[in-house]
Amino acid sequence: RLLRAGAPWRGVRRDVICGAGRGCLVSYELDAEGRMASVSFQSAAMGALFARFPQALLVHRACAPSGRALYVFLADGPWLAVRGAAGRVVHLAVPRDESARGLARMCEAFRAFNPAWWRTRVLLVGPDLPEPVALGQAFPGAEVRLSAFHVCKHLQEQIQRLGLEHRAEQLLLSTLHSTMCKATESKRREMHRVLSETVPPELLPRFHAHWLLTNKIWAVHGERGFKKSCDYFMELETVTQGLSQVFNAELFLETCIASFAKYYQKCVSETPPNDAVCSTACPDLRAASQTPPTSNSPLQAEERIMQSLSDICTEFAARLCLSELAVVQKSVQLIGTSTDAVNVQILEDAHKVTQEGLCHCTCHFNQTFQLPCRHIQAVLNSERKTLQPEMLGRQWQKGHDVVIESVQGSADYLLENLESPWDESQDKFLAVSSLTAEVSQLLTCCSTEEFELRCSTLRALADSWIGPYMQVKL
Repeated sequence: RLLRAGAPWRGVRRDVICGAGRGCLVSYELDAEGRMASVSFQSAAMGALFARFPQALLVHRACAPSGRALYVFLADGPWLAVRGAAGRVVHLAVPRDESARGLARMCEAFRAFNPAWWRTRVLLVGPDLPEPVALGQAFPGAEVRLSAFHVCKHLQEQIQRLGLEHRAEQLLLSTLHSTMCKATESKRREMHRVLSETVPPELLPRFHAHWLLTNKIWAVHGERGFKKSCDYFMELETVTQGLSQVFNAELFLETCIASFAKYYQKCVSETPPNDAVCSTACPDLRAASQTPPTSNSPLQAEERIMQSLSDICTEFAARLCLSELAVVQKSVQLIGTSTDAVNVQILEDAHKVTQEGLCHCTCHFNQTFQLPCRHIQAVLNSERKTLQPEMLGRQWQKGHDVVIESVQGSADYLLENLESPWDESQDKFLAVSSLTAEVSQLLTCCSTEEFELRCSTLRALADSWIGPYMQVKL
């Protein structure tokens, strides 16, 4: 009778989501036509995690083309150690609308599911949250702050909207990545200075660069180390994009919430242990992402590449190659073929991979270490192939005692620096060394005309930075 009269109906059910396990909670409202108008979902595992770590919540908002919004609640804080960002998810909700009342009712469901809600002390939100006051009123004991993750996402999106030349854009994104992984005050001030000098003055206000200098935003994040910070951003990016894709793919909330449950279960069951995650280097916050994985995507090829690295390579070699593979997984690849080579571009200069055997690439990594670089692995991934022993030098293959000391020493030195605590002087030294190697390679891989042009450019730079020609030796 109420439905015929056009009044909404609200209910709470347990154990209704197929495949999500027992103990699930679902709260929903129906519209006048009898369809779900809002829904809140929480599995038993989500509730148990929040009960253990209620102190800080990160609230992520994802908006679909239809105008509906998904709210993802994630447990946060430097004390929290979980297996992947999917393991941080404690609650999912789609409010009826994003008015203050709509968000208040969403928070009512959260509090009904979680008796420990009153212990939450910090709510980390994005700048696009329409009614932050509503969340603050629902959690009166918590302080609402901008999250470091959302600030970095905002800055990344604004940088990409500038339409800069490719190299200039990548330089800004690289500086942002360095800042977010080591958010010291000096790093944040440097990023603020770079933005102030690079962004046109009329566009600078929309960046809100002053957020970089707001210590409260970075207080929780700053307690993480460099490696944990990189993993934190990468994992949050992965899970929020994954949930957004599930949300956008479903027309009705009835099927959407079931898909959420299946996606969550899949992520939690397939997430590798933390020590496996630690063996890869963190890529940039996505400057551009690949096509979302589907059942026909080359994801299983990627898994086979990782397995073949473990089977064939020594530990050092596998760790170096996994760092390269991490770049491939989070970047756009432009691949074209010719008669004897494959041209691969991954957010940088294009490089050539030999067609025969896929053993050689023109990039510095492959030339130096004789290991499968990101470009070779991109080809393997696109062709759904796995690593073969002949693709790497004998010194890197399991079961061989031949070691080239210079190459092994370089690898040891690189790994030592990747794993060591951050040091400003060492960071500058590595940056200069990397730039020197790249410039040297560019000079040796170009025509005579290009060589003269690049040398004259370097000459002018050296003269303007350091001194006149007679005092500087290139």
